[in-house]
Amino acid sequence: MRIAFFSPLPPSKSGIADYSAAVLDHLKDFVQIETFASKPENFDPARFDIAVYQLGNNPYHTFAYEAALEHPGVIVMHEANLHHLIADLTIRGGDWDAYLREVELNGGAGALAYALRYVRTLERGPDYEIPM
Repeated sequence: MRIAFFSPLPPSKSGIADYSAAVLDHLKDFVQIETFASKPENFDPARFDIAVYQLGNNPYHTFAYEAALEHPGVIVMHEANLHHLIADLTIRGGDWDAYLREVELNGGAGALAYALRYVRTLERGPDYEIPM
């Protein structure tokens, strides 16, 4: 089996990077693994049997989140809420509309109304009040 493994890796200051390094150390004896600690320029999913994405709630995981949207695979969620990651991808890029679409998709009309109050008063979203 050939696995594409997307995750921050050491020396990244991330607990998930350390976790992934430990997992990879054990898996290498059983499967072929190619690791991606940043977004690859030319990823060919046909070269792999499966892609595995390690996702946490901070910008270290932006590349893995974006790759997972483009190529199906298994997502290992290390957090129950990815609000900070989504906010970083959208708000910091100046795309409040994308942020609000995610809020509505994940939390419905009530969450959207709640988030709209922040759009006019803050430069960031309402954090954990709206799960994503």
